[in-house]
Amino acid sequence: MQFLISVVLLSCTVAAQSCQQDVLVDDFRARNASMFRQQPLTLIEDGKVVSTGCDTNTGFNGCNKTLNLMGGDFGDSGAAEVLSVGSLDITAGNNSAVVGSFEADARPNTAVTINYWFTKFNWENDFDLTPYSGMSLDFIAPIGSDFNITLTQWIPSVNKRGIDSQYRVLSSYVVPNGKPQTLNLKWTDFGTNLNGQPFDLKHLKDVTFVNFVPVGAVFKFTKMTLTGTCGGNGGAAPKTTGAVVAATTSKSSAAVVGVWGSLVGAVLLLAL
Repeated sequence: MQFLISVVLLSCTVAAQSCQQDVLVDDFRARNASMFRQQPLTLIEDGKVVSTGCDTNTGFNGCNKTLNLMGGDFGDSGAAEVLSVGSLDITAGNNSAVVGSFEADARPNTAVTINYWFTKFNWENDFDLTPYSGMSLDFIAPIGSDFNITLTQWIPSVNKRGIDSQYRVLSSYVVPNGKPQTLNLKWTDFGTNLNGQPFDLKHLKDVTFVNFVPVGAVFKFTKMTLTGTCGGNGGAAPKTTGAVVAATTSKSSAAVVGVWGSLVGAVLLLAL
């Protein structure tokens, strides 16, 4: 009997060790010198050398990248960010003139983007999400606000962005109420891309929040975590607080009104 108990305990220990613990991506603590990194002057895409513009300080999204605790950079366009100790504030703006058609091949049949914010989980544009079950974000957002959520694909064979995952809406998980809340995402909600094909979670470029609305709204992020697979207190499986509804990528506003009433009109569901 004692031998049997020992075997059971050993099996449980091995199982516990084999699961993936949660990993803190950022709690927006004060940055130190190691949490910044200069983007290179050139990149290789489709076998060609492409300038980043950083030699003339005209690089898209800036050249001196701010890093999270995992060493991945984050940034925005049309969504001005202010990093304070303990939080990242993002103010929704409209930069459609610059980003409206940016990398349009990666988001087929979608409408114009007015703003976005992204974060990566490593410095390279290639991160394996499969050890993790999802992601959680502690945030505060005003009543009536919203944004889209997507995963961007990386194709290492050509060193280029692929087709984005299907889009989800913040309010389909948790409806902003102006108070501290938590968004819990499952990667299984992003299993297909915008062409209806499988999204490869082994090759993530970044997680992107698209079209914060309404313009002028301020979103406060306080903690971001990659959710593991251990369950329990150390890695609880992510749960949604509302129906998981895919954001339409149609250029028409009709579908928006049908699902979310008169929230903010077509802008909410415009895709990056």
